[in-house]
Amino acid sequence: MAPYTIHDVAAIAGVASITVSRFFNTPDKVSPARRARIEAAIAQTGFVPSQVAMGLASARSKVVCAVIPSIANSVFSETVQGMSDVLRSSGYQLLLASSNYSTVEEEGAVCAFAGWRPAGMILTGPAHTDRVDAILRAAAFPVVETWDVRPNRPFHQVGFSHDQVGYDQAMHLIEQGARRIRFVRTGMPEDFRAQQRALGYSRAMARHGLAADVETPDETDPFEAGAQAMARFARAGRRTRPQAIIFANDNMAAGAILAAPECGLVLPRDCAIVGFGDFPIAKRLTPALTTVHPGRYEIGSTAARLVLKLIQREADADTLSKPQSHHVATQFLVRASSRVTGRTPKSSA
Repeated sequence: MAPYTIHDVAAIAGVASITVSRFFNTPDKVSPARRARIEAAIAQTGFVPSQVAMGLASARSKVVCAVIPSIANSVFSETVQGMSDVLRSSGYQLLLASSNYSTVEEEGAVCAFAGWRPAGMILTGPAHTDRVDAILRAAAFPVVETWDVRPNRPFHQVGFSHDQVGYDQAMHLIEQGARRIRFVRTGMPEDFRAQQRALGYSRAMARHGLAADVETPDETDPFEAGAQAMARFARAGRRTRPQAIIFANDNMAAGAILAAPECGLVLPRDCAIVGFGDFPIAKRLTPALTTVHPGRYEIGSTAARLVLKLIQREADADTLSKPQSHHVATQFLVRASSRVTGRTPKSSA
């Protein structure tokens, strides 16, 4: 049996087809009595309107597209939830794609999404291919970049400075007397936010006349990469190995902490550890992990609210006329893992 059409619904409800179309697009313009008849007809037929047809008819979509680096990485799950909660409450749906930390894969997703004329698009970070930048500059829909704030970008941004986070992580350890501090990046070459935190760390080290020590693991699995970093640390001489290690994310730091006993190490006596992300496992580790909470949900919800304001032209004049940076606060959570040479951190959380 062929699927029911909008004309079938109209015939069953005893109204014109244009009234059914109006029911989906602007339901407040349909009388309560007619809405009730249309709803009954929809329930009877199981009719679902074609979003493609509706988009072509109105030149407007009720879908906002988003591209995140990884669907599997829990650090982005709350951001997605924040987007979805805000959009859904305003009658919009979120269409999601993963770039797998690849600007080439992001380009494929952006090209596919742009062809469907979305109401708006939310991307992760400001690093894109030239083709993506060109598509976004020419787009008729609003674009918001998230998770990073960089100057002189032509699009709205919601996030924070990863460079500053890396600087603060290093300063936390330097202020406790650490002089040999290593930064371990992820094994993904296009994890640009971790690279920015490494630059901030290097800036803090240079300010104090200390040598930066940035390590990039071969292993892409974060737990295994952390364990391998700890094994390399254990093999180094006591007088030359770092006093502290900053890991690019909490999963790597967790892998290091869990591997420490097998390597004959006691943390933080032998090495202070700092992570990033404030994953649920962080405070359950022994020692509990010092980390940075990046406001994951707030990034998503703020970006979605901004997209809606831009779609509906409800933002203030400055926001509508030129790109704005919207900063989301981060929290530095000091726990037992970052005590350097037995010293007690200044604060705890």
